[in-house]
Amino acid sequence: MKKIGIFLGIVSLMLFAACSGENGADGASGQDGASVNADSLASVLRGEITKKLWDSLRSEEVIDSVYDSLFIDAFSQAWLDSAREALRDSLLSASYDSLYKVLYDSVYNDIYEKSVIRDLFGNIYSSKADIYSAYANQYPLMYKDTSVFHYPVPLAIAVQNSGSVWHTVLVKAWIPGYSDTGSVTSFVNPDSTKIFGPELNLFPDKYLGLNAATPVEVQVRAYALDNDREILFFAESYTTNIHPVQIRGAEYKGVDTDPWLTVWVTPNMDSIAAIHTEMADSLPGGYGGYQLFNDLSIEESVNHQVRVVYDILTQKGITYVNNTDAGSLGQKVKYPQEVLRLKQANCLEGTLLFASILESIGIEPLIVIIPGHSFLGWRTSDGGTTYNFVETTFAWGNAPSSFEDAVKKGVSEYNEQVTAGNFTAGVSDIVDVAAARIAGIRPNDVP
Repeated sequence: MKKIGIFLGIVSLMLFAACSGENGADGASGQDGASVNADSLASVLRGEITKKLWDSLRSEEVIDSVYDSLFIDAFSQAWLDSAREALRDSLLSASYDSLYKVLYDSVYNDIYEKSVIRDLFGNIYSSKADIYSAYANQYPLMYKDTSVFHYPVPLAIAVQNSGSVWHTVLVKAWIPGYSDTGSVTSFVNPDSTKIFGPELNLFPDKYLGLNAATPVEVQVRAYALDNDREILFFAESYTTNIHPVQIRGAEYKGVDTDPWLTVWVTPNMDSIAAIHTEMADSLPGGYGGYQLFNDLSIEESVNHQVRVVYDILTQKGITYVNNTDAGSLGQKVKYPQEVLRLKQANCLEGTLLFASILESIGIEPLIVIIPGHSFLGWRTSDGGTTYNFVETTFAWGNAPSSFEDAVKKGVSEYNEQVTAGNFTAGVSDIVDVAAARIAGIRPNDVP
């Protein structure tokens, strides 16, 4: 602005000197009457203007801007010419079919994908902060038809379609290194939202090695299956914890986890099968399930087999030890083979050991849960409604009690709960292992 002002001032001064006379005439002559040469005046003006313009252009910032302008104009034009030539050459060398595909892929498909992505919106509707590997692979069964939640566990993805056409949507989820890729596909109608629940099936060889809660990253992707393509419109991850397989953790309020104690009832483990050899020594006439032995009734035959199991376990030197360090949020529950290996058990672990052996020989066990305690029951006939009970902790220690005393104690504990109405009120519970198997609850496959 300063240079322009000086330049205009000079021009104005020159014009005034050249065009005004003393008498205010037409300016054709000055005071001395001398005439003005218009051509020479124009030459002077051109010289002054050119000099001032050149001085102005020589400033550093002006030179830079002029250089940039000239460079951009020249380079852009050259680049466009080159691009045009390359495009022309590629089009000339392409066949009609391949040209159609190129145009379709690069133009139409790009526009189509943007249109689809504009219609669909995904978000993590719910995610479980703690995944308990003891029954994580059975979460779909655990939360099936629950009145508490109407979305999948441990992961639910909401997909909203704000467009005017329906879309086929594929949702995938996985935990890198810890699970396979779960996927679910479904339609999402226009102007609606749908919940997707891809299952996260954990790898046993990974979670069996856990000794404490381990944070992991869950990866989630959602695609529109349109135009023979997977069009990604949602990608996210979140952190959760996987707990060791020995941990009985808390689930959402209102979900009954007692039947899932049967995942700890493991009748097919090698350590359980080894006890069969000892049973065969005590029952040379044979054993197994609801069958008659000699002149005994069915109930007496079954009770006799349970007695043999009880006597064998009293000789294992198992001591009562309550778990104090779970290494994770929840109750630590050792599996039957761990009990036999470590020779330690609390009341629940001992009950699960007994139940595993009974199930392995075809007798239907019951897990009786009362406030602060648990013990074993069993059906006295196949599918019957008459039960018998034994206090399993009486088999532990250096001076175990007799089978008769243990049965007497178990029956007494059961009757106390019935009298108090605790089973009816839901304070106490009886877990029917056979019913759990029919419902689909499987034993955990642990080494």
